[in-house]
Amino acid sequence: MTDIHFSDRKTAEAQQLARLNRVLEISVKAPFYKNLYQGITLPLKSLDNLKRLPVIDKQTLCSEGEICKKSLYTRTTGGFYKFSTGGTSGRMSFARYGLDEFREVCNGAAYGLKACGITPDDLVANCIRAGAFWTGFLTSYRALEMIGCNILPITDNQPIEKTLEYLEMMRPNTLFGISPTLVLIAQEATRRGIKLDIEKVAFASTPLTTEQESYLSSVWPKATFHSAGYGAAEVGPIGFQCEHCTGTEHHILRPDCIVEKDDDGAIIATSLIRTLQPSIRMKVGDNIEWLEGECPCGRTSPRFKLLQRSDEIIEFVHDSMTLEQLGSCLGKFSELAPVFQLRLDLNGEQTDIIIRVEAADSEAVDDYQLASSIYKCLSAEIPAVGINRRKNNIRAFKILVVPSGGIARVETTGKIRRVIDKRFM
Repeated sequence: MTDIHFSDRKTAEAQQLARLNRVLEISVKAPFYKNLYQGITLPLKSLDNLKRLPVIDKQTLCSEGEICKKSLYTRTTGGFYKFSTGGTSGRMSFARYGLDEFREVCNGAAYGLKACGITPDDLVANCIRAGAFWTGFLTSYRALEMIGCNILPITDNQPIEKTLEYLEMMRPNTLFGISPTLVLIAQEATRRGIKLDIEKVAFASTPLTTEQESYLSSVWPKATFHSAGYGAAEVGPIGFQCEHCTGTEHHILRPDCIVEKDDDGAIIATSLIRTLQPSIRMKVGDNIEWLEGECPCGRTSPRFKLLQRSDEIIEFVHDSMTLEQLGSCLGKFSELAPVFQLRLDLNGEQTDIIIRVEAADSEAVDDYQLASSIYKCLSAEIPAVGINRRKNNIRAFKILVVPSGGIARVETTGKIRRVIDKRFM
């Protein structure tokens, strides 16, 4: 079968349009979509006509099926998987995937891993947590299986010390995990003086920050770092990285998804494989920019770069600050690990801020002088908490340096809620 990612635009769009119209034909069997698309002529004549369909958000897609008599489902028989879409938001909601759809999800994930350099010769330590209702656990194993890798099912379900024992014993050349787990492994290996010969690192879920990749590169200097794929549980696979993609750059996974960008830069994704609970023109919550020019890999599939999420921009009365600003400042302190959490609480009409950041070594924990230096750096470099602090009604601003692993992880995934904003709850 021809790889659509190398096809010319006309051929690729014709295939996508055919898959889209199949999804739309089935979607109107669900009461939600039947009502939503009243008065719209189907099938669509071109991909440009997709803009005629309304945009929906994640809250509608996830809650509608549970609350409104399963009005998002196109059928009530046949097997399915049910996955949580809550992520790090703290709000648990669910999405259904037909069994055949989930096989296609795993095919897409396998394609992306192969494109970024994972091969059957690799010995892959899969350090993805086996968490309840999480797509990451099942998808990662199926995808590695499809490639034909040598798989070490280590998971992230045991203490980090035990994980490192397994890694030292098995000596993998490839690590697969989420960013907080990868940082913990690197820290523990450094503390114990264990040299792992890591050549490839595939990170899942959230992208590595600049500071995290810099730290991991210092521990494993021979390693390449690539995203294991970009997607959302509410939609499915959206993008993948080839060996030439860096940072948050991705190709669109053409057989599985259509990607649009609205006037505000927000990504709108349409799944070409989800038919049990269709996901059509959904705002995922991320912002993107298109990348111009041809990719050296030869693929013609359009490329985009993920920008900062809207929930990573913290708005105050006068101005705002971003997690990128925080990470950049905290990254200047070698005593700190590139893992932190921001909490905001309302105190009357004012805001209290607590920043928890994990220490790179135990001596930094509760170090008053270090916390003071961090406070001065943040105040000097971020106007929102510095010169504009009064204008932003910020009452308290505290820095806590905690032990490695001291920031609470989401139990099912091992992720960190980087922002806990209690001002609007």
